[in-house]
Amino acid sequence: MKKINAEVVAKILILLGFSIFYLKIIVSNEILTYVHPRIIPFAIFGMISMFIITLFLISDVFYNNRKKFKIKNHFIFIFPLIMILFMQSSSANSATKGIDTNGKLNESSSTNSSSNNSNNSLPSLNSTYELYSGKSESDGQGQVDKIQLNIVNNIIEVNINNFVSSLDEILGNPKKYEGKEIEISGFVYRDKDLKENQFIIARFMMVCCAADLQVAGIECSSGDSDSYDNGTWVKIKGKIKINTSEDGIDPVIAVENIEKDPTPDTSYVYPF
Repeated sequence: MKKINAEVVAKILILLGFSIFYLKIIVSNEILTYVHPRIIPFAIFGMISMFIITLFLISDVFYNNRKKFKIKNHFIFIFPLIMILFMQSSSANSATKGIDTNGKLNESSSTNSSSNNSNNSLPSLNSTYELYSGKSESDGQGQVDKIQLNIVNNIIEVNINNFVSSLDEILGNPKKYEGKEIEISGFVYRDKDLKENQFIIARFMMVCCAADLQVAGIECSSGDSDSYDNGTWVKIKGKIKINTSEDGIDPVIAVENIEKDPTPDTSYVYPF
């Protein structure tokens, strides 16, 4: 009877483990928790490549290997698989903890997901995030790309699809939009530099992966801001005002109406 080559079996199990993990998060869109959508084709290529290698290895399962199998030689691959299983278990346990019944981000939440996924949790606001200040790159000719805002009935409508581009245009040309009405939704974000009546209407922005998350948003002022805790998802309507300081000219939304968003789209936004 032929002996099973433990070395080959270990390689097959490791490759299958990673392939199944990638397949699961790609099919469920959970991959959007970790990376920018433009990375997904590379993940698919990697998954298919590992599966093909697995098929080629099957023929060597009964190949006689004179070397003694040592599991420690594969620990560098086994350990990440164990961590993946633990991470998946933790995500399942916290799947409903990201946003509470009042539409607020839970401070202890540590993962994020697309709005259409079963996992509806988001990064913790206990962490300090870099605040996105708007696009400053040029197109190589000294001209900043022209951006068309979504203006309906003289109201600037900012949604999940045009969130970052709208910020780029308004933050880059604040005087142009002074006095204009705007409607926007996001979560309430406060940092130490803001006054009691101030907050940022924000969303989490991903440039490449979850490790480079930034808070993207625009400053708001409202006499009713104390009614909304940090992390509460809200819809606001107001007018753009100009705030002049030593740091320059910044747009601020003078909030005229604010209400909780009962069904927020919690997806990340992307600069490109």
